[in-house]
Amino acid sequence: MFYALARLFFFFYFLIYHRVSIRGRRALKHFLRTLPNQGPVILAANHESYLDPPLVGMAFPGPLRFIAWDQLFKNPIFGFLIRALGAVPVSHENKSSAAGLLRQVMGFLGDGYSVLIFPEGERSPDGRLMPLEGGVALMALKTNVPVVPVWIDGTFEAYPLQNRLPRPHKIAIAFGEPICPADLPDDMPEKERRRALLDALQHAFERMRDAGGA
Repeated sequence: MFYALARLFFFFYFLIYHRVSIRGRRALKHFLRTLPNQGPVILAANHESYLDPPLVGMAFPGPLRFIAWDQLFKNPIFGFLIRALGAVPVSHENKSSAAGLLRQVMGFLGDGYSVLIFPEGERSPDGRLMPLEGGVALMALKTNVPVVPVWIDGTFEAYPLQNRLPRPHKIAIAFGEPICPADLPDDMPEKERRRALLDALQHAFERMRDAGGA
């Protein structure tokens, strides 16, 4: 109930205030229907702004879990809404514990929840794509869960780091073609499999960026 209400709130917020456009959702829904119990998947998105988690949570067609900085929960209304969308607070100190976060995310996947992660590791300071960290590839290979690239455009301009409040800038979000660990050769060494999956995600981001999010 709360999840549906939170999604509805953010849907109208992004639609009215940011004129959001969503691409690839129908193809993603079709892909999810081919999976056992319609999931889970790992959503790997570029990270430009605090608006990114609720944007993806609103646009993704199913329950979601994601790690969020505990400072975002200080506003009781916003905190309630993102918690209803599946956010789990983590302190700045615990955020640096990569092993602990990895176990927590893999626990969500094991429970059947799709998970949102930002493979850049932090928000981009200038809106440009930063180097990807290897955690997403490790999670995907250990759980054999598909990775869905998600490209977000416009949230940096709508809510840059120095602004206290978002401004009415147009936002676009696109879901790309899933990257399946099962498609990688079985005889490929583990390190090379991680590198291949991360390269595929990097190329997907670049294609989606150069196509304007299409």
